[in-house]
Amino acid sequence: MKISSENLSNELTKNFLNCYLISGDEPLLVQESHDLIRKKAYTEGFITRESYDQTQSLNWQEIINSSSNMSLFSDKKIIEIRFISSKPGREAINSIIDLIGILNQDLMLIISMPKLDKASLSAKWCQNIQKKGAIIQIWPLKSNEFPFWLEKRIKAAGLNATREAILILADRVEGNLLAAAQAIEKLKLYLGDGSVSEAVMQKVVSDDSRYDVYKLIDAILVGDIQLSLRVLQSLQNESMDAVVIIWALNRELRLLSKLSFAIESGANQNEVMQSYRIWSSRQNIVSLCLDRHRVSNFHSMIKACAHADNIAKGQEQGDKWQLIKNIILTLSTYDKAA
Repeated sequence: MKISSENLSNELTKNFLNCYLISGDEPLLVQESHDLIRKKAYTEGFITRESYDQTQSLNWQEIINSSSNMSLFSDKKIIEIRFISSKPGREAINSIIDLIGILNQDLMLIISMPKLDKASLSAKWCQNIQKKGAIIQIWPLKSNEFPFWLEKRIKAAGLNATREAILILADRVEGNLLAAAQAIEKLKLYLGDGSVSEAVMQKVVSDDSRYDVYKLIDAILVGDIQLSLRVLQSLQNESMDAVVIIWALNRELRLLSKLSFAIESGANQNEVMQSYRIWSSRQNIVSLCLDRHRVSNFHSMIKACAHADNIAKGQEQGDKWQLIKNIILTLSTYDKAA
């Protein structure tokens, strides 16, 4: 069967299946569909999860063997496979067909990949998924649908925004759902619950001459240490909440770690960039940062972000601003072991 992302929540309640393929080029909606399925699976007793990203070194036979050799006393298990291309390749397709054949009440499969074309949807492996489970197709929002999506998203965050405020946000993010979600999270951090006026929205998403957290991230990616530190100081002077900066750093580091892992595993860098919807205008600066670090470096900095976040929230002792500065210095400089 086929399910739209809008109807996924209702369908999961009515008929929970053990095989799902999420296909689309809008990463936020793909991830949220994935999260809905995973949350429902947990309520159904699926507490063990094995996650894989498609790489040249992915051992399909090992995955199949692991899935086939579950004992009567094993926990219910989810196998998650994320593809960076909508053309998985012959070995992967054959392995998917084999995996579908061994699915049962204690084993389920979740696959995500970019948008599939008509030929792929008609292929045997996709047909097998439709018979055993469901394909969730993620469609981009039309321009006239975007303000309504923003309004719904803002309300879900416990906020109420005026029509004018919503239009300001729509104009700023230009249809980018990830950027919109980030802006709404930023609003939530500033306001908690409450009303979002035109003036408040303008303040949060303003693109004037003052430095903001997005300029900080770009300066770090380029490797401009002096500019990065000036922007950080400017944000401090403007009383920017450290939690917002840590959140932005952590989000960027997690993305960089995924990109780095895929590339180090042999995936084509251009395909990886496209898969993660890195804007063409930002691909060069992201590449500069990837050239400076290995995936292990990004993992270490993610741990440092967690420590800084705990300090900023009063859960640990320490100097949050010094930790933020250290993370920025590390990310801005070359640290790729030979």
